[in-house]
Amino acid sequence: MTAAIHNITVEQGATFVRTFRWLSAGVPVNLTGATAVMQIRQVASSDEVLWEMSTANARLSIAEALGEITVTITAAQSTAFDWTFGKYDLEVTTAGGTVYRLVRGTVSISAEVTR
Repeated sequence: MTAAIHNITVEQGATFVRTFRWLSAGVPVNLTGATAVMQIRQVASSDEVLWEMSTANARLSIAEALGEITVTITAAQSTAFDWTFGKYDLEVTTAGGTVYRLVRGTVSISAEVTR
């Protein structure tokens, strides 16, 4: 499976919520027992992680039967971002241990003017 490409913009100082739905032949993939992690780095080869979201740190949530993974960044979290651009990918590990790279792309931060 090739990762879908989806570029996103986060409005600094605002809550960001994005849901990704994993379908196979038009049917949601059952994600019971799955975990997920999404990292943002300046470039893919960078050792520094700018921001990490996962089911372990509760910044990602999974609606198992719907095949949905929701990314949430609070307004307070996005306000603290001191970077403006990065690359990300979202990996899902099934209950059986298979890892899928579901989606990838760029993240742009739209700087907050009203503070």
